[in-house]
Amino acid sequence: MSAKGLTVLIVEPNKFEGQIILDLLRNAGVDKIKVVQCQDVALDLLEVYNANVVIASYEMAPLDGAAWTRAYRRNKKLPGRKASIFITSGSFSRAMAEECRHAGCNALIGKPLSAKVLMATITKVLSQPREFIDTEAGYVGPCRRAGIVTAGAPTKRRKGDDEADAGDVFTLQDAVEALRAAASTFAGDTSMLEPCEVALRNVQAYAVNAGDGPLMRACAAFALQLSSAKGLRPEAVKASLDVCVNGVAKLVALGADQAQRREEIAEGVRMAVGKAAMQRAA
Repeated sequence: MSAKGLTVLIVEPNKFEGQIILDLLRNAGVDKIKVVQCQDVALDLLEVYNANVVIASYEMAPLDGAAWTRAYRRNKKLPGRKASIFITSGSFSRAMAEECRHAGCNALIGKPLSAKVLMATITKVLSQPREFIDTEAGYVGPCRRAGIVTAGAPTKRRKGDDEADAGDVFTLQDAVEALRAAASTFAGDTSMLEPCEVALRNVQAYAVNAGDGPLMRACAAFALQLSSAKGLRPEAVKASLDVCVNGVAKLVALGADQAQRREEIAEGVRMAVGKAAMQRAA
């Protein structure tokens, strides 16, 4: 199924993470998307909004993502209760994957998300539909025998990593410098997209964990710039990437007590990306 054939509901209590997912989907060509923060609102909306893809956070309340999925699957008032459900989480684990599988989820995706992983996972699930099981007193959801699709899980630490001293810790400043280097390489060779996306996700992970709205928005705009660089003149790519990298670095350097200035910087990054997109369209 193409991106244009997707009708998506995002259930994400963190409005900044919800915006990131929305931006990733829109950039991939999905145009039928709704975002809600409350799981009760999501269930009410799904009575009239026939989504074929639901992306929900595991870290919700009062029900977690698995329990919410179980309630969703058993609610016969919902016309789309057979929709594919993708659960996202920043604390990916095998136990969580099993819990989600038995709740009726189709896939579990580790955060931070990337457009490539998100769309590849959606495509994989929708291109290999499973029989829907609906028993009165038992399991409701896609056939569990094939397991659950998992993607984007954080890399497991080696045993020796736990013994590393403090000097080996990868800090936010390290992540920003790695992003600066990767962006510089990408500006000269746009085939080097993946290393730059990985470096950006490392910074984005810090922003999400800290609930840093301006930094999350700057990272989301940065991600859009990376994925839309093809077709731009090299000098335009470099100029917009410079604004993105410098904006991220400034946001990291400024303290929370400079909220207005940080908002201005994030908006400046967003506007620079928008200007680059207009140049591409022209």
